[in-house]
Amino acid sequence: MLTGLTLLAGAAALSAQAGELDLRGDYAHRRCHGQGDAGEGLSIGQPGREAKAIAASQGRVKRSGPLLTLGKLRLKTKAIEGDAEDEAEYEYLGGWVGSGLEVVFVMRYEDMAWRVVDPRSGEWFDMGGPPLASPGGKAIAAVGDDSLINEFNGVEIVEHRDGKFESQSIDTDYACDPVWLSDDVLQLKVLSPKYRDRNGELLAGELKPSAWRTTQVVRKNGVWTLVPPKP
Repeated sequence: MLTGLTLLAGAAALSAQAGELDLRGDYAHRRCHGQGDAGEGLSIGQPGREAKAIAASQGRVKRSGPLLTLGKLRLKTKAIEGDAEDEAEYEYLGGWVGSGLEVVFVMRYEDMAWRVVDPRSGEWFDMGGPPLASPGGKAIAAVGDDSLINEFNGVEIVEHRDGKFESQSIDTDYACDPVWLSDDVLQLKVLSPKYRDRNGELLAGELKPSAWRTTQVVRKNGVWTLVPPKP
């Protein structure tokens, strides 16, 4: 449980139909929507939410006091009093039955991450934003617009193969609204390049939702590539 977290809870993240983790609502309070605090929309810190997620796991995940157990991985909450690496709080969010992967939110001193866990091997990978699984569960994506305390800005795609996590980071500007169209195509919005000067600095003035362009990240020959957005 997250005891020191002050972020407000977002919408329910467990899909009512299949019990699969669905964090799309966590992207509602981003810059491309004219919102100022992305933390307000995160599905974390809500009383009783973790207990429901653990119950929905049907025994795959267990908590005993500060100890959270996901198969071979054990995570023990330690009060955050400074920037020590072992001080962190953990909240189980849910998982994807098809791939067998689970997700735990990790809160540290001035930092946060979404930990994707393979409970069968104990392997894990920390992502900078709420992870979204592709339709077939073959890829997991997270995007960031530099609006959270971890300053994540860009696109991160993780694939789980033979018990190991492989990741690729893609440089994008204020990425927002990720939606999987297939296992090989991720649709998203990015800031139009015309809102930066020659030195890469943001132009003066408020960024409105119309400043974002819809584009895609596509996988071809095993490599993920951003389709250049229109100005």
